[in-house]
Amino acid sequence: MSLVADLFVGLLVLLGAAVGVLLLFAGIAGARYAARAARAKSSNVPMLPGVPNPAPTLGLAAAVALDEFVWMPMRLLGSLAPVRSYERASSELDDAVRFYESNGWLDDPSSYFPTPAAPDDVQIRAIHRRRGTIEEIRFTSGWEPHPAEPGGERWRSFRANRQVIARVLRHDGPPRPWLVCLHGQGMGRVADVDTLRLRRVHEKLGVNLLLPVAPLHGPRAEGLQSDQQFVSNVYPVNDVLGLAQCMSDLRQILAWLREQERAPRVGLYGFSLGSYLASLLTTLDADLACVIAVVPSGDLAEAMRTSEPHFASKQRAHRMVHDWRSALAHRVVSPLARPCLVPRERRFIIAGQGDRIAPPPGAVLLWRHWEEPAIYWRPRGHLTTARSADYDEYLAGILQMSGLTTPITMPVSR
Repeated sequence: MSLVADLFVGLLVLLGAAVGVLLLFAGIAGARYAARAARAKSSNVPMLPGVPNPAPTLGLAAAVALDEFVWMPMRLLGSLAPVRSYERASSELDDAVRFYESNGWLDDPSSYFPTPAAPDDVQIRAIHRRRGTIEEIRFTSGWEPHPAEPGGERWRSFRANRQVIARVLRHDGPPRPWLVCLHGQGMGRVADVDTLRLRRVHEKLGVNLLLPVAPLHGPRAEGLQSDQQFVSNVYPVNDVLGLAQCMSDLRQILAWLREQERAPRVGLYGFSLGSYLASLLTTLDADLACVIAVVPSGDLAEAMRTSEPHFASKQRAHRMVHDWRSALAHRVVSPLARPCLVPRERRFIIAGQGDRIAPPPGAVLLWRHWEEPAIYWRPRGHLTTARSADYDEYLAGILQMSGLTTPITMPVSR
């Protein structure tokens, strides 16, 4: 037993040392960013084009440090795929670009998305939680990869992913407006309603909520291999397939809300990856009360390209996959390749000036594509932008302006 105890203590020490190193580097990154903000303020020179300089505060430094603390292990995990996976992904990407081009989807991406019907097999069950009961709906996804589409056979093998799952918080009584809330990468759990701080929208503002689980997330996940992931930093084709299925699943959900739940209005809220999904959905559905993109990334191909593995031995393989072919493939599922159908006055962006996971230039790119609608810049990072009383008031104001809730005074955008 003493040997086992010694090994356990040794592992704890190593883990503690690793966490300590991460905290040190994250803290240094936060301090450096705050120092840059201070210099930018004194010289009145923008840190980033199109982004107002944040105030150089301890809160900003802590927010950047938290982003770095979370982002560094994520990049390390992205370094674990073997080189042969990159080689397989590169060959598959060649086939995909040829396939998309031959079908005309590089010139007209909207034709890539067939219109699904409302689901006819919706099942509803109650999930009892400490803070109350949440409903869960399930139905069969009506989406399939196109015949002979690269990566399609792999995608069809993901059995858990065939069911669409969404969590629902609704009020009794006559039909009310709904807010469809799309989570970020790595999420998709019942706890998302609290992690994203959305319960207040339901309980205090009277809005019905629906939180779909994205493909290959939460209970729809298949495994931990790089070819089983959406979004995949190794297999760009998985991004295309996942986004295509997302659009079909979400359009089925919208049809169900409008036809079966008699929703008078439906708004769309996306956090991180969810903001990309929301942005893409607005190129396919014009009948939305609003679209709210929180800490968005406008160009997924660019985000994947710049998310290089930690290990130098994998960086070259990464660059060989995330080249012009990846940009072409992602164009098929890019919200920047088609106009947003939701009117400009119903488009909203909330972004963090110190975001290290979805850097601010991505929000600027989306803002320009959306014809420069309302944008609320916050002196926070990716994980902290949506956490403050000011943010809560601003979100409540958007929902009131969009007709989703009762009148609330709209704060002035910063």
